[in-house]
Amino acid sequence: MGKFTRSFQLVKESFEVLKKDKEIMLFPVISAIVTVLLLISFLVPVFLLNFKDTSSGISMEMTGNYYYILLFVFYVLSYFIVIFFNTGLITCANIRLNGGDPTFRDGFNNAKKHVGKIFVWALVSATIGLVLNLISERSGMLGKIAAALIGMAWSLLTFFVIPVMIFENIGVFESIKKSGHLFKKTWGENVIAQFSMGFIFAILGILGIIPIVISFLTGSFAIIILAFAITVVYWVILGIVSASLNGIFVAALYNYANTGKIPSAYSPEVIEGVFRPKNIHGTI
Repeated sequence: MGKFTRSFQLVKESFEVLKKDKEIMLFPVISAIVTVLLLISFLVPVFLLNFKDTSSGISMEMTGNYYYILLFVFYVLSYFIVIFFNTGLITCANIRLNGGDPTFRDGFNNAKKHVGKIFVWALVSATIGLVLNLISERSGMLGKIAAALIGMAWSLLTFFVIPVMIFENIGVFESIKKSGHLFKKTWGENVIAQFSMGFIFAILGILGIIPIVISFLTGSFAIIILAFAITVVYWVILGIVSASLNGIFVAALYNYANTGKIPSAYSPEVIEGVFRPKNIHGTI
């Protein structure tokens, strides 16, 4: 219950910031649209390169090397899209948290200004992501656990890479180092997430299944289709809001970690208590 209460408070306070700058939600919307278009552009050649027509004897198949090259290119481009629009979102959130009144153009222009570094960061992220994915796919249970733990450690180490990179105007690898330093200085080296927005949005996402369940009880195909459509739209909206609030909170945590001052939009217990140290045995 305590976790739910703190998570709800986190969402509520972040949402108050979002209400002042609703245009922030354009960043995850555009990011999602461009990512879907990118996915389609990659699925078509994959389908064509794996085409088989038994009646005519025509057969084309993508070899393993080409598959992984294509997968890596997709990783890089998809990471670039997400990071580019996250940069715009975090820029706007930071302006608002520091008393300004941002516009979508402010965020977009700042992302364009740092496009070279964003691409390098996307390249690094894609490489790490693909390597961890391959380790997880080709290993047994211990390998999967190791990949998951490495992935979590990497996520914490690079938590502040985007704000450090764009607000302190330093290179990608220096940003990774500074991000790790800020995180360890503020919350320590051996920490766990005490609460998060994901907890609340997971609950809200599950609630979206209720209309589908009710629709099946009616036995009407039209109502079932309508319920599915409503649920999909609901989940899309949740995703957009969740991504927007998360970007705002990253900006708030960066401000706190970098200056020691808690943004006025947030309560001290939310900012200071989002992470806490594990005990010596690694339990809460």
